[in-house]
Amino acid sequence: MDRRSFIGLGAVVLGGGASGCGGASWRVLVMAANNPLFGQRKLAVSPIDYAGLMIGRKPEPLYLADKEPKQVASFQEDKAALNEKFLEHLIARARETGIEVVPATGPADAPFLLRPSVNFIEPGFYGGVVHESSLVHMDLKVVTADGRLVDEIELAHGTNPTSGVSIGGISIPSNPSSGGRLRSDGEGLGNLVARYLGSRVGV
Repeated sequence: MDRRSFIGLGAVVLGGGASGCGGASWRVLVMAANNPLFGQRKLAVSPIDYAGLMIGRKPEPLYLADKEPKQVASFQEDKAALNEKFLEHLIARARETGIEVVPATGPADAPFLLRPSVNFIEPGFYGGVVHESSLVHMDLKVVTADGRLVDEIELAHGTNPTSGVSIGGISIPSNPSSGGRLRSDGEGLGNLVARYLGSRVGV
């Protein structure tokens, strides 16, 4: 295995456009020699693992301890939606390049498994003049069916709450809610992982 920092796959990829993302990047941590992923056309993906999640500077349990029950439920829904949008856009974008990505159900699904985990979320906020973008950090491991590590990358995606349309000189934000921003981040991360897979598979 080769350990690398911001090299290999073009290293840093910046995103923008209609989704309103503030930026996205990947960093290669591990890359298998001789590229066993080359020519693969089917991979499986597991749901996002949120174990050890930090929300800003707080561990998730401490962050949620200050919230009302409805806020806790809303945040869990936002995490589920981030996962849903990630899988949806990863599968769709990969399909466009001839790669089939399927939800993981067992070792027989595909020769390689994608194991995404999110260890940091900054939800951001929108308060008109005062605002902060969201930021989601993801670690993605690619393993064989028997669990051997092939590749590992880190990804990040952020969404600016003020990006949107302007009507009569008044800006209409596209993602004023934290849930909207995290959904946008899920989409961006899914698209970015699909690009990474295309680089490794050789499409």
